[in-house]
Amino acid sequence: MPSKFIGRGSDMIERTAVPDIAAITIRLERLKSALADGLSRDRCLRRWSEFIRERDGHRCVDCHSRRRLSAHHICRKSFIVGAQFDTGNGITLCGPCHRELHRGFNARPDLSLPVDAQGGEKLALMERLYSILTDDAVERDLMREDFYFLSDNLLATYKKMQGYDPTTHFPGSCIEQAYLILAEGELDARRALAEANGFPMTDQPLLPGGKYLVFEAKHGEPRKTMLIRSYVPRSKP
Repeated sequence: MPSKFIGRGSDMIERTAVPDIAAITIRLERLKSALADGLSRDRCLRRWSEFIRERDGHRCVDCHSRRRLSAHHICRKSFIVGAQFDTGNGITLCGPCHRELHRGFNARPDLSLPVDAQGGEKLALMERLYSILTDDAVERDLMREDFYFLSDNLLATYKKMQGYDPTTHFPGSCIEQAYLILAEGELDARRALAEANGFPMTDQPLLPGGKYLVFEAKHGEPRKTMLIRSYVPRSKP
């Protein structure tokens, strides 16, 4: 697949890096070996970081710069420790893009408080990063479960954060599911709004572009709603 560029002349930035599957696989195997051999957390994180940067073509997935790159945990490892080595929980960012994500609260979260009460998790930014990572993987024809893995436990945690049952279905690959879950409004808030306006509310996700149709009550029957979805998954699970 040829590279795509933006800009002109010496200012051109490679937008789409041609994946080196062999190099990516080697980095992944090194990460798996480090975890299987029980190496120190720092060494495992180093292997994780090397894999993320190799997979992403050694450029910022957001702005496509190749300067001062870091592998960023989309869900902070201090928030959900079990996700710290998930390959789908990492994205390569340049220095400026990385610093922007860490503005504000960046300490260990108080887990007794509501999610993002301290402003450290930045759920809207997490949603965006999972979305652009999905686009990048699809555009580079690189979407593989082992390259972009998120555990069922992490996805279930995201669902519970949004008020959904952990078994609720969301379409697409792991990282696209993470985006969709975080893109949903909190279920309890939507249910409260529906009840305040006197109509029933489904417990199924709306998904981007979806809508509820509310039918007027007839012959003493209660009002009914219909869920209409228009979202088309960008990736396969």
